[in-house]
Amino acid sequence: MKTTHVVETDVETSVSTKILPLSHLESVALGFLAFAARADFFKEWLTQRLSDLKLVLLDTIEIPAFEPEHIEWVPPINPAVAERKLAWLLNEMEYAPERQRQRIVNLLNLASRNPVPQAAAWGFIFNETLGVFVAGHPFRFNTLVDYSQAVIVGPGWNRLKPQDLTRRVSRVSLLALSKCIEGAGFKLDRLEPEVGSWLLEGSGVRLYGAENGQEIKDVLVCVRESGLPFASIFEEVDMLALQPCITGSYDTLLAELTPLE
Repeated sequence: MKTTHVVETDVETSVSTKILPLSHLESVALGFLAFAARADFFKEWLTQRLSDLKLVLLDTIEIPAFEPEHIEWVPPINPAVAERKLAWLLNEMEYAPERQRQRIVNLLNLASRNPVPQAAAWGFIFNETLGVFVAGHPFRFNTLVDYSQAVIVGPGWNRLKPQDLTRRVSRVSLLALSKCIEGAGFKLDRLEPEVGSWLLEGSGVRLYGAENGQEIKDVLVCVRESGLPFASIFEEVDMLALQPCITGSYDTLLAELTPLE
């Protein structure tokens, strides 16, 4: 019997009953925290932006500890899209529940404080090249951004006819996109910057092969815990689609998989 699963980005997992599951917006905020820990100019810029928006918490206010003990992987922010990403995050905060919104504000304030807490960046791998930026605008980098969507295919994919493989990949790809559009209230101008760019001008889909079903399961657990948008289908050949909002960290998450290109 064929089954299709489209997983919400903030679904609770069985990893911990004591720690709140990470939402996608909180995942993005943690990415900014990792960026600020490694780039002083970005920390200064973020502090100024929070001040302009009156979101800075006084130093006398103690920020509740955030301990992502069950999170093995959260995507760092790609420097080339950092400015657009923060604008998107601040806008989407207005649609989030108050408790989640406060957690995001807390995380952003941790990123702007000096020094940035080292524990908060636990588990991150920052593998972007910062490069040389244009004077007066630190986010115009010399690097190109790949907005490809990643689709992981399980064992047996090479036994499928080309047209059947294409049909299944297209299906799971569209399921992932549909969840992003639904999460944006069906308004394209609310789509995450990388997702919008992928939809309008992106680099298509990249395929990765898993050697066995356990590897897809491992990636699925990691993605769930990190609050990332995705879709999966489990049938003759299992497939998992990851939206390009995780741009910049495919090497970390997919290191054990085989690129099918």
